[in-house]
Amino acid sequence: MNLVGLKELSELLEVPYEKLKVWKSRGRLPEPFQTISGTPVWDWDEVEDEFRAIPQNENSGRPKRPRISLAGGLIDIDVKKNDSDSKDASIKISMFGKQIVDIETDGNESDESGKKVSIKVMGKSVIDGYTDFIQEDSEESDNEDS
Repeated sequence: MNLVGLKELSELLEVPYEKLKVWKSRGRLPEPFQTISGTPVWDWDEVEDEFRAIPQNENSGRPKRPRISLAGGLIDIDVKKNDSDSKDASIKISMFGKQIVDIETDGNESDESGKKVSIKVMGKSVIDGYTDFIQEDSEESDNEDS
């Protein structure tokens, strides 16, 4: 007989202790062998297969991308970068579920004049063009400082 508690289970299953506490509160763990001083313990030899069969949600926890809700969820600001390698990004602001402002950048469509930017307000295109890159000549900036 090998009695284990949540801390030991955490090490044996390689699952964070906090996650096991959540699973316990949600009834996802098998019935304990016994409860000692309010702490559940299991006979590892008998329930190892049951514990290993518990599905682990890969898509759980906090969202991976920033999302801000204001005024009780009436206003949402969603910031998204398309890929880790990509230079594309977008910001969407919506109110009462209706998209108000949509700002998108396309780093793949950049040239000497800048990066492509598109801004839509209430679905109508307001700005669709390129940002300006400001480059200073080192000689001119040295002359201005002296």
